[in-house]
Amino acid sequence: MAPNNPLAFQKVCDIHDFFHPEIDRILRHELHSVPFGSRRAWEFGMIYRAVEKKGKLHRKADGLGMGAGTERLIYAFAKHARKTVVTDLYTAPGGWEGVRTQDPKSLVMKKAPWPVDPDRIDVLTMDMRDLKFADNSFDFCWSTGALEHIGHDDDFARHLSEVHRVLRPGGVYAFTSAVVFGLPTLRIPHNYYFNPEHLVDLLHASPLHAEPEFDCRITDHLFNRPHVERFQDYGFAAGNQISKPVVSFRRGTLLTANVMVLTKDPARPKKRPVVTGYMAACKQLRRHADKLTKHLWKDYQLLQTELRGKELLTQPQYFGDAPTVVDVLLGSGAPSALHATVKSRRVDEFDRWQLDVEAPLGVASANQLSFQAAEGRIYSIAVGNLEAAHVERIVVRAKHSAGGVSTGVAATKGERGVLRNLRAGLGLLRRAGS
Repeated sequence: MAPNNPLAFQKVCDIHDFFHPEIDRILRHELHSVPFGSRRAWEFGMIYRAVEKKGKLHRKADGLGMGAGTERLIYAFAKHARKTVVTDLYTAPGGWEGVRTQDPKSLVMKKAPWPVDPDRIDVLTMDMRDLKFADNSFDFCWSTGALEHIGHDDDFARHLSEVHRVLRPGGVYAFTSAVVFGLPTLRIPHNYYFNPEHLVDLLHASPLHAEPEFDCRITDHLFNRPHVERFQDYGFAAGNQISKPVVSFRRGTLLTANVMVLTKDPARPKKRPVVTGYMAACKQLRRHADKLTKHLWKDYQLLQTELRGKELLTQPQYFGDAPTVVDVLLGSGAPSALHATVKSRRVDEFDRWQLDVEAPLGVASANQLSFQAAEGRIYSIAVGNLEAAHVERIVVRAKHSAGGVSTGVAATKGERGVLRNLRAGLGLLRRAGS
């Protein structure tokens, strides 16, 4: 897939897309942003391109953004359209906290990255499943990473029906969501990752017409290989300012963004889109994900923790299929009566955690938990019976164990020496910072 090849309207994100002349122009000159920064920039560029190339972006056009917050597309469309109407759950108690306000118009205008005529933008609190507009009101609609958050299949169907109703004949709806590789749709509460076939079925069942093909090919390129998404989980928060993955490896799941383009055309016979390149992409990405997993846990990896109640928790982690060891390092001043647990669940079961390992912890002992990690499961480590003052005295780390799985928390003489040195170092660091 060379950068100058024709770019599909419906596709998954690929590093080469950022270098396509059309996307490069849109990102630089219409969105005034850096061509390669994140998948969200790609989503903006692909949505804008679809609306523009379908001939719906002009001085007489009316556009509707749903779940749009204060995103950059608002202002890019407002430069060219007659009216851009922006909706989100701005004033709703359950809305996204980042845009919660009692004055949505002021918020949107305040966030404008360049001067925009306020008369060309309307801002309303509205649920995208229940659009309070007359039939045939808009030439184009868009949503960026919002569809997957609105509920379940019935909610998606209701939303698509509403979009069809408010679009004018020939109108276009361009939206982005998230696609998962190698799994059925992950029905995460309020955040679906779609299997492409499931997403295509939803679109085909709606009154709107999708494009004939959904291109799920991903070029085998270094920047398309799966990468961890949250560097802060490993104590490197600044990493998120350096690298944004095209394909995320999130809690054992491979995912990326996709764009879909729908048209209101009542006279056209319905035809289900064809998904292309999906199985090859799954195989390619899984091979690289397995290599990443082995590399990530070859040596000890620090795990960032968060205090919830009286438990210090790590973010859920994927270890693949390998014996794994977790160390809990107690620095000077840590309490003496603690316990640690390792719980796991399948990657597609979001509230069905099972207890795998539980052990008491002691300041004078080597606190190490061993277990056999399994393919398709993620793991959460917790240290219990804590107060907030103790959080900075505790470090949790993990790695694959070359020596297999032990049944207790015992350590070798050499390991005990290493741990004593680490605890002493932690104590010196804490005292130096106090």
